[in-house]
Amino acid sequence: MRPSVKDCYNLFIKGNWGFSSTTSRLLKIVGETGFLNKKDKALEGGEASFNDAVVKVNSSFIEVVDAGNRLRGVPSFFGLMGGIPSAYGLAIMIYFIVKKGAEIPVVAYILFAISLAIILLVCFPLLNSLLRRELFRKTHYPMRFNRRDRKVYAWSQDMGVVTMNWDDIQFYTSQSTASEDRRGLARDEIRGYVRDRAGNVLYHLVFFKYQGGKNMQGALEIWELVRRYMEEPDGHIQAYQVNQRLLDLEGKRESFINSLVQATRFIADSPIMAAVIAPMIAWAGTGRILAKWTCRVPRWPEWVEEKCRVDPNDPYVRNRHTERPLSAKEILWPLFCYLLGWTEVLAILYFCFRGYF
Repeated sequence: MRPSVKDCYNLFIKGNWGFSSTTSRLLKIVGETGFLNKKDKALEGGEASFNDAVVKVNSSFIEVVDAGNRLRGVPSFFGLMGGIPSAYGLAIMIYFIVKKGAEIPVVAYILFAISLAIILLVCFPLLNSLLRRELFRKTHYPMRFNRRDRKVYAWSQDMGVVTMNWDDIQFYTSQSTASEDRRGLARDEIRGYVRDRAGNVLYHLVFFKYQGGKNMQGALEIWELVRRYMEEPDGHIQAYQVNQRLLDLEGKRESFINSLVQATRFIADSPIMAAVIAPMIAWAGTGRILAKWTCRVPRWPEWVEEKCRVDPNDPYVRNRHTERPLSAKEILWPLFCYLLGWTEVLAILYFCFRGYF
């Protein structure tokens, strides 16, 4: 089914980028794809990993964040970078027209009309889309994979909680083509869709994604973790034994320090690289803090909590309360890179515009 004008309006103007029935029509099976078998290992000799995607683990379910959580904050910061100067420039033009309208030549009015049309028809919808996809929504969109009833419960932006049968989901890898890579449209995702009895697609979601040096390898490591959890008898034990930290998102907003930690891990894969590109960490960290602290924490409905009830004596429970606190090194280095980045940015702005102060 080809996307309608309403679909494009909902996507680009209203910013509905979530797992909705409307935007799922726009998620076509494109690029280089490979279907995944739930019974077969996706990584020969590879390890199943959290990769900053898992919130909690127990014998009943594993909770994973949405594919865009690692990138959260970058689009909103770019939206603000474009929106604030655009609004400021528009205000200046309106001020001169009101105050000195008689002195302004006709050519200036024509240029103003063209600029206004560009802002309203191109810039405003794009900036609105960048901002509305992240600000004043949910801090994250979690998914629960329940190994007892073999159901998947997923939060969506405009449909609430959707429920799918694990066995009905066809998972596949989706990678960008060489042409898309050259155009900056790189994509390394694991998607999945569910069809009804008539063959129509009910849901088409991006389940797992990893932004960083590992790209598809990182996404496959998350997929392998969930696949083993749902398919293998000791999958919950394997997930419990993974030697990586859980995300500190259970029932709360991401803290200031954790936002900086996540921004640093996304931007740079090594501490040295983080210091070299500190301004990028400052931008990503600021955008992430804004995105997280303007959004509401998702709360699972009571019926989902009932389906995902955990045994009080479950020996394989991991959540934010059982994780060790961050070490001084894990806290101080991202904070140092964040402050260093803003120091460099402010210094550059000062030397560029010092003649105007």
